[in-house]
Amino acid sequence: MKRRRMLHVGLFYLCGFFLLIARLAYIQLIATESFSDANVNLIKASVQQRTESFTLNNGRGHLLGRDGHLLRGNENPALILFPFLKRTHWNSEKVAHLVGVDSSELEEAVYDAQVPFAFPADLTVKQMKAVQQLQIPGVYAEPVESDSFDPFAEHVLGMIAQNPKLVKERYPEKLEEGILSKDTKVGISGLEEAFDPFLVSRGPSKLVYHTEANGAPLFGLEVKYTGNASPYYPLNVRTTLDQDMQRIMQDAVKDAGLKIGGAVLLEANSNKLLAMVSRPLYDPHHPYAGGAKNYMILPQIPGSVFKMVTAAAAIEKNTVDPNRLFNCNQTLYGKSGAHRQLGMLTFTESFAQSCNHAFGQMANELIQKDRDYIETFAKRLGLIGPVGWSGSVYHIESLSHFPNEIKGSIWAGDSYKNVPKSVAQTAIGQLNVRVSPLAIANAVATIARGGEKLAVRAATAVKYDNGVKLVSFPEKPLDGETISPYTAMKLQELMRKVVKLPEGTGRRLADLPYSVAGKSGTAQTGTDSDGQPVDNQWFAGYFPADDPKYVLVVVDLARHAGQMRPYQIYKQVVKGLYQLDHNGTKK
Repeated sequence: MKRRRMLHVGLFYLCGFFLLIARLAYIQLIATESFSDANVNLIKASVQQRTESFTLNNGRGHLLGRDGHLLRGNENPALILFPFLKRTHWNSEKVAHLVGVDSSELEEAVYDAQVPFAFPADLTVKQMKAVQQLQIPGVYAEPVESDSFDPFAEHVLGMIAQNPKLVKERYPEKLEEGILSKDTKVGISGLEEAFDPFLVSRGPSKLVYHTEANGAPLFGLEVKYTGNASPYYPLNVRTTLDQDMQRIMQDAVKDAGLKIGGAVLLEANSNKLLAMVSRPLYDPHHPYAGGAKNYMILPQIPGSVFKMVTAAAAIEKNTVDPNRLFNCNQTLYGKSGAHRQLGMLTFTESFAQSCNHAFGQMANELIQKDRDYIETFAKRLGLIGPVGWSGSVYHIESLSHFPNEIKGSIWAGDSYKNVPKSVAQTAIGQLNVRVSPLAIANAVATIARGGEKLAVRAATAVKYDNGVKLVSFPEKPLDGETISPYTAMKLQELMRKVVKLPEGTGRRLADLPYSVAGKSGTAQTGTDSDGQPVDNQWFAGYFPADDPKYVLVVVDLARHAGQMRPYQIYKQVVKGLYQLDHNGTKK
């Protein structure tokens, strides 16, 4: 009985032993490249365990300013040291002499190192070449890319992040071929998202060596370079952004203490985006949080800047009587006791002083003749959107320079056109009217150019790393009819009076080095968390008034009574651009 029990136990252990042998054979011989349900590549994983590396760059393409310089991150010469140097006799004195430090500093840093690192030394290109010529294994001088977050044009440039779901959706073939991994960072907002098909990394560039268990080099002292050696990659996107102008805008918004809102700056003749600022700032560690919203491409309540639409319709339909007077002591609905007692005003004066009653009355007269006049002329001005450049490019069916732009809206339904009060509110940019600051900037640019309606560009080209152009983004007209040159000229005159007349709502901008033409706007939006009334305060215009070069829209989306941040920002930006144009400096 005892002997039989021992036999059973022995057979049990023998079976277990054979199962272990079979399992090991399966792992070592069969499942080496696809182990378990996770399809783990055991060979690759084992090599990674014995590998030390230093990343020179992540392989992602770059966003360049209109002058060709990097807009984000830096690529600087660096002294890279590997920890296996502590096991060798290397010429630390020679290296130290070349980089201008004491040799003991280098030796101490290497002794403490467990992984390859960049020694803190500001190398010149000449010093970098001298170190490379020494050809000391474990000592390298290479350009290293920094990916530190700089709060510069962050809402325009956008963010990148690891998002396996997006990688799978956008690049299933590249993922299957192993060109990309599920951990590859992709663009999730702004230009990083718009141009991600061009910018996405084909793999980082690294200096790599293999080690034994004790950290000693496994295959001698050879360090290999891994990465894309093609002269064509990574690709570079040449944007339209001007770094100096962007910083002028950012400084102005910061100095004014703007919490929610921002500014848009366009080049008047080409409709290129020169700068854009949105607030609040967002946390780069939480890229999907609320601060990541770019309010400049999202519809807002425009208030009286929308009066440009009724003014354009009245001019184009030839219904403006220069001798007609409007009772601007009356409310929007024609009742007595308006908040601002402006007296009897002409059409020009009503626009300059932003008389609500005049535009409410004209809107109801116009809509009796043309039920769709408001949306018709909003479209002719390029105000509804989307207004960003979009189209078929290369192998991409639809590429948009502002992928998260949302088009505006005017009516909640056609029935509102039958209600005089609703028509009056709509004519002054209230009720259901929503347009983005970018769209308002586009409308002002259309007026400044004499009626020419163009898409807003944020980039001009995508280029290979060797400078050869891959694709370009030329000027592109927006679809649909536009206003006539005569209407544009009369609107320019009206917008000039807003600033020039002593009673104009933009008179605060009359003494700037560049003459300004524009339109103000204030839109009631509700109350803040403390129950205090807040509104949207705008100023949208162009300058110089007689020869438009810039279009600038500024909006405070959480303005309290008495605050004038948009005017403060407008002044600072105009002065900064004047200095930049005449002295080549921001200050």
